[in-house]
Amino acid sequence: MNRAFLSLVAGPPSLTTCRRRRRALLPLARDIFFWRGDGRALAPAAWAAAFALLALLGQWADVGFFLIPSLLLLPALGLIALYDARYFVIPDGPVLFLGLCGFATFLIGAPQEAASRLAAGAVGYAAMRLVALAYETLRGAPGVGEGDAKLYALAGIWLGFAGLPSCLIYAVLSALISAVVALRQGTLEDARQPIPFGPHLALGLWLVWVFGPLEAG
Repeated sequence: MNRAFLSLVAGPPSLTTCRRRRRALLPLARDIFFWRGDGRALAPAAWAAAFALLALLGQWADVGFFLIPSLLLLPALGLIALYDARYFVIPDGPVLFLGLCGFATFLIGAPQEAASRLAAGAVGYAAMRLVALAYETLRGAPGVGEGDAKLYALAGIWLGFAGLPSCLIYAVLSALISAVVALRQGTLEDARQPIPFGPHLALGLWLVWVFGPLEAG
């Protein structure tokens, strides 16, 4: 019986269960930052995110209004990443929160871009669902979840069309590094074994938000 079916039968988790799950994320976060146990595979991604935060704070005077949403973006992405790493589930709450924050950010700070950001979000979602369909058709098993598609839609809202490809490039590179680390330490037994992609998409979104899209040439 798969996890999706069980969740439908059991219904949504209780408030107590959600709190217990969030408390369980703190030890994982410590293991990640201090390169310990199962957290080692995500340590490079966490360190890259921390480096980007330092870079952002180093230019806070030039960032202006966008510093406030930036400081909301990182902890929410961190929660999403930890939750997916621990439970293989991307929670809807932080995704919805960041979607509203992202749209409000551009509605206030750059209203001329608000409509295109929503369109980029829709394209990001559709693109990831197509990838999921193609993967399942070729491999005979799901490989990209609904939560990943929602997170890529979130990237579209925050980054626009120009940032979506770079977000995915960063995410794939980060996932490859994570898989290599996990294989070397034995927590990933086989290259075909699934790994959570949400933490890497979250990192890609954050890096492009701070440093901008990759440029060719």
